[in-house]
Amino acid sequence: MKKGLTITLIVLAILAVLFAIFIIINKNISEDSTGIIMTIKEGTLTKTSATVLIKDNNKKHCYGEDYSVEKRENGKWKSVETKGNYIVKWPAYYPGKTGKLDFNIDWSERYGELENGEYRIVKTVSTSDGEIELYAEFTIE
Repeated sequence: MKKGLTITLIVLAILAVLFAIFIIINKNISEDSTGIIMTIKEGTLTKTSATVLIKDNNKKHCYGEDYSVEKRENGKWKSVETKGNYIVKWPAYYPGKTGKLDFNIDWSERYGELENGEYRIVKTVSTSDGEIELYAEFTIE
């Protein structure tokens, strides 16, 4: 009886560790019920820019170039203060047959060089049900 309980506890502990690893690995991924995933492309993150990849499994949503950056402070997300004037273009992009889009984002004009900390890029997506926000988290060190 004790041996069975011990084995059960070990299996539960292993599952908890695996779940924690999964969360850590995927912390920069945002996916909602619409089947959209947004990530930062590996190797593109700097203190002033990044490439955002969007995978849209439905291939039917509309994306613009606009975005915002938020910083985690005391466990809460707060908008990063803008540094000056910037131009926002309003074209519409659709993922097409591949279901993939990428946006090269240079926030140096809008936010300047980001300090060390935890951040996320926020993009609004137009869907048939209205607008949703996608997030891609990243860390500046």
